[in-house]
Amino acid sequence: MIHGLSEEEKFKVIRPMLGEHMLGDYGMPIIHKTDEEMLDIENMEPVGIKNLTTKQDNSKKIVLPFTYDKDLLKYWTDPMKYIPRFQTVMAVGTPDYSIYPTMNINEVRHNVYMNRWLGCLWQTYKCVVLPVISWWGEDTYDICFSGIEKNSIVIVSTIGCINNQKVFLEGFNEMKKRIEPPLIIVYGDMIFGMTGRFVNIKYKDAFNNKNKEFKQLCLWKESNIFERKDVLQYGK
Repeated sequence: MIHGLSEEEKFKVIRPMLGEHMLGDYGMPIIHKTDEEMLDIENMEPVGIKNLTTKQDNSKKIVLPFTYDKDLLKYWTDPMKYIPRFQTVMAVGTPDYSIYPTMNINEVRHNVYMNRWLGCLWQTYKCVVLPVISWWGEDTYDICFSGIEKNSIVIVSTIGCINNQKVFLEGFNEMKKRIEPPLIIVYGDMIFGMTGRFVNIKYKDAFNNKNKEFKQLCLWKESNIFERKDVLQYGK
């Protein structure tokens, strides 16, 4: 703790806000929305954040930041290092720092803050950013849905939610009410009860124990934009 400074003031000293980004509720940096016209959704190529390299054409790549927290922390501890890489892609999702039911509210706030601050930093350096949103119970909604401009395209993951579909759907529907996203990019299987306008990106476990190059889930695009107005059969 820096003597004499509040938690919010400490954040401003250690992680100052850059550019035109403002602080919202809970002192959360607000990520500007990305308009759909800035994205070539029909031709996007999903890639895991650990697999991104500058040795190829990244102009159609959308970076999905779903991996272990220990691997995502490097973007927080050395935030400037990876910006040139993210400047080469179509869009990059903000790091998916975990939200667990056993976390206290301060831990939740810190993980959400890292997500939002990095998104704002990357936008300051002209990266196209899509906020990744995660949540747990109702007591996390105010924090987990803060720091995102209304009508933003967002990314959510359903990985690991199959056994907690009720919790997921309650938060998902609340997120839609608060943010009103025009498009939701879903990483993982669609869950029964999800409605809206979507791009669904599924995953395949392509890990090969005999080949050290395969360290990350293999990602591919299942479909282009589709809309669900009714509750459809799970998996359809």
